[in-house]
Amino acid sequence: MAILTTKGVNGILAILEIAKASEVSPITIKEISEKTGISKNYMQQILDPLREEGIIGALKGKSGGYFLAKKPSEIKFYDIFVALEKDVKITNLIVKNEPIKKAFDKFDREIKEVLSLSLEDFYKQEEDNRKFLNFVI
Repeated sequence: MAILTTKGVNGILAILEIAKASEVSPITIKEISEKTGISKNYMQQILDPLREEGIIGALKGKSGGYFLAKKPSEIKFYDIFVALEKDVKITNLIVKNEPIKKAFDKFDREIKEVLSLSLEDFYKQEEDNRKFLNFVI
């Protein structure tokens, strides 16, 4: 896919809920759906590829649910998008003009670099933002 879809963005929302819950115990698909406002059926379409890619794991049973299969420092936004979108590029078109092709290749590398933010880094950024935004005048 040449652009991020709702599936990719919703995948990030789901991963963030799983990450929060993973600190305590696995989280059910019902709980993820309720917290994100995404239907259980659509959520299943998001969680299956993430599990197949080894980003999340799943436990069956009464106390089962989803959990992070890797450390937050090892999970990159790019990996989540690739698992869900299959391809994250400016365009999937075959560009025959060499200067334009080189420019698009550069854009693709820059997209990958920007999306290489790990969950751990994301949480650190959010924590830093809260430190500076949490004041009263």
